[in-house]
Amino acid sequence: TWSDGHHAGQPAHASLRFDGGKGPDRGAVLTTAAGAPLNSEKFTSGYTIETFVRLPEPFEGDHAWMGVLSWEGRNGDAGKTTGWSPDEPTCSLNLSPERFLQYVVYPHRQDADPTSWSHTLPVGRWMHLAVVNDGRRTVVYVDGSKIARNPAQRSTGIATLGKPFVIGATQFDEKFGQGFYGWIGDTRIVARALAPRDFLAPAAP
Repeated sequence: TWSDGHHAGQPAHASLRFDGGKGPDRGAVLTTAAGAPLNSEKFTSGYTIETFVRLPEPFEGDHAWMGVLSWEGRNGDAGKTTGWSPDEPTCSLNLSPERFLQYVVYPHRQDADPTSWSHTLPVGRWMHLAVVNDGRRTVVYVDGSKIARNPAQRSTGIATLGKPFVIGATQFDEKFGQGFYGWIGDTRIVARALAPRDFLAPAAP
């Protein structure tokens, strides 16, 4: 549902509220159209994915592993063999049961699944999240600050399969699981690494 709630740094002064259901009851998700250029973009020169989120306070119910954004498809179908499961999508941003932010990507070039983990995300306030890859490795930022657990593994591009990009959920074995619970604001993806000063919500100098 539409909301006028928003982060102070958002270009659009609005957001969407997702209700956080599970499986068939997960509620709505947003996807790119079939054949959209983003579906097949490999990002081999780097990328930045930004979004704004707000978690409800109180944070009620079981919303473990809810997806913020992702690409559809199975990494096994992209020829990846060394990850946690071949049924994971090739790229996803999720929240663990402890509200740790998890970014996992199966790179276009490497057979690996480098994964970033944040601290526990707070509830009741807007946050700016950014995933930045310079063609070599990935760094995740929360409110302009690097999280502590970014992988040292090399990571070049995203092993996209021509399937839609999704806001509000993550697939497993091509089925959507836990839907997002809270608000999502402006989301931007660019095919290069941005410095924090160039984020939609610029970091303090």
